[in-house]
Amino acid sequence: MSSQPSLVDELWDSLVTAVIAAAAGLWWLLRHPWLLGTVLVVAGVIVVGGWTAGALVLGFTVAVIAGLRWLRPDLFARLVSRPLRRAQTGSRYRRDWGRVTDLCSLTKELDGRTLRPDLLRVDVGDVSDRLLLRMVTGQSLADWERACPELASSLGGHLARVRADEPGRLWLEVIRDDALADVIPARPTSTSDEVDQVTVGVREDGRPWVLRLLGTHVFVAGVQGAGKGSVIWSVLRGLARPINSGLVQVWAVDPKGGMELAFGRPLFTRFACENTAVMVELLEDAVTVMDARCGRLAGVTRMHHPTTDEPLVLVIVDELSTLTAYEPDTKLRNRATAAISALLARGRAAAVVVLAAAQDPRKEVVSFRSLFPTKVALRLDTPSQVDMVLGDGMHQMGALADRIPAGRPGVGYVTVEGIREPVRVRAAYVTDEQIHAQTLDYPAPTAVAAALAVDGGDPQ
Repeated sequence: MSSQPSLVDELWDSLVTAVIAAAAGLWWLLRHPWLLGTVLVVAGVIVVGGWTAGALVLGFTVAVIAGLRWLRPDLFARLVSRPLRRAQTGSRYRRDWGRVTDLCSLTKELDGRTLRPDLLRVDVGDVSDRLLLRMVTGQSLADWERACPELASSLGGHLARVRADEPGRLWLEVIRDDALADVIPARPTSTSDEVDQVTVGVREDGRPWVLRLLGTHVFVAGVQGAGKGSVIWSVLRGLARPINSGLVQVWAVDPKGGMELAFGRPLFTRFACENTAVMVELLEDAVTVMDARCGRLAGVTRMHHPTTDEPLVLVIVDELSTLTAYEPDTKLRNRATAAISALLARGRAAAVVVLAAAQDPRKEVVSFRSLFPTKVALRLDTPSQVDMVLGDGMHQMGALADRIPAGRPGVGYVTVEGIREPVRVRAAYVTDEQIHAQTLDYPAPTAVAAALAVDGGDPQ
């Protein structure tokens, strides 16, 4: 004869089930602070004003949120959905942190204890998140750099990289959404006369990619079709007003016979594409301008700030290796190399800036890459080429330019002087129609300015 459960047993089982359910519900609420806050507010209203008041408050809140979602989706996103997503994402990072560090081999064992890196802070952004960590004793930044692929997949991102903070601490950046997946449309023509900070595209965190020009030189490398033209034309578009006002002079060299740059000829104060001799003469004239300006500024300033009388001279060389490696005439090749080397060595302080592009970044092709403080690696063929362009160890630090899909021109990695970590970016795409419109609306002043600049004199 089987025994039947007693009433006490049934009550006990029901009590245990209720406690477990309540604990699980409380734990779920603690993991969703926004909902916990709502529950506490409604409960407080019920305690003070009764169930009717609580129902009215809850109904009113739901109606307001629904109306906001329908009538003002932008405001709903800013006030409700984005804070909610940030809270959920931050909670997920903290909940999964121990398991992720264990599985990615980022823990240490000491005296039978497992030492894990501390998660100090979580900053959740629109497309990427930043986690501030305290490393375990015995770890280095290199340990985390090697684990970035595993960390990215474990934390729900498609890319992860680390950046140094202070000794013993680092920032782990997790890229969740690819802000660079789609073509970046060209920005409206700027109405500013700013010549230093030029917006040329978007960074992987969704912020504008601002390229510094004053006090630097820029080297852009990438295989054919990687988007070098997007970088060049985006720079020119960002300088539309200064070019038109004479605050910037663009001296352009196109060894492709004008195939790339001739379309924007009215934007250039000087332009050479006919043959190597003419292009080398333009480069040597730029050296003359630089030397004359350095002589006038000696003892006056260490960094020239452009004016319409002493403008920034931007020397654009579309395919650098054509002049410095592939030119069959040894004398012309040596003259081109000497002129470019002189500009790179002394032009920064005099506001004579070189923006050069190349398909082949090998040392024997571009022997003076180290003289470019700002480097951009678009799609390349091999990891070694990435390090050739950006510097040793950049591929390991996350500059995976060799893995950029062929269908994403303008995507690349940039390094700037004084900042160790590379940044993933995408240059905007400037259409032929936009270039043509700029040549009509913002052409460079007459070429008389160039002749005066070379002579270093005044109009008679």
